[in-house]
Amino acid sequence: MAANINGTFDFTPIALKVVDSTYGAVFFSVVVVLIVSGYVLSMLLKSGIITSFAAYSEHRREQRNKQITEQEQLLKDEFLKEYSCELVYHIKASKLSNYLNIKNKDLDLLTYILSCRNKERAVRLYKTGQDYLEKDFQSGTYKLKQKYTELRIKIHSGLGTCLYVFINLIGASPFIYLNYLKVKYRHETFTIPDSLYSSLLFFFIAFFIVSLMVLWKFMRPTAAKNFLEMEKIVIDQSKKDTLNKVA
Repeated sequence: MAANINGTFDFTPIALKVVDSTYGAVFFSVVVVLIVSGYVLSMLLKSGIITSFAAYSEHRREQRNKQITEQEQLLKDEFLKEYSCELVYHIKASKLSNYLNIKNKDLDLLTYILSCRNKERAVRLYKTGQDYLEKDFQSGTYKLKQKYTELRIKIHSGLGTCLYVFINLIGASPFIYLNYLKVKYRHETFTIPDSLYSSLLFFFIAFFIVSLMVLWKFMRPTAAKNFLEMEKIVIDQSKKDTLNKVA
């Protein structure tokens, strides 16, 4: 007997089985979260909020460029000739600050970041670990604050990792315990409402977010240390002189 392949395939029984299964509610909750997140993102794009933010950032950059141009005009002012060195310093700092997209106007810091092969990573590391750095004003270089020794940074990193794991274990503990009960009483009538699994999923997500925040906090000294150890651009003095002549 030939099978009827022209009939309409009904997904309803499969969907019902998924929803009624033990992990169906969890799966359904994840799908709903993804759909809602996608919908919210699409609405933000359609509303123009993200575009407006990008336009505002570009406007701010243009405003800074305009200010730099105005500062350069001050160098031509006869009444300000005695301040030419100071004006040149501030113009350099403003240009590099705008180029690197960082608010700090310390020329020594900006020069260091510019000398890094991966300047984008250097900026990210500085923004993360700047509270743990201090400047040596005699040499013009940055270093870790005195109390943040190599050992203390390792302790911070290790403690942050342990807390990260511990917080996630707390978040997952209800789910682990319920599954333990299912195994222990598998020969008896022991049912867990599917709605409870959905609640446990959101419970775990909340703890996971907290664990990431804690880990980020404890890894900030490591970010400061990595910032100071960034790979630098090495240019021979002869090549540097040639580049300066071309410029």
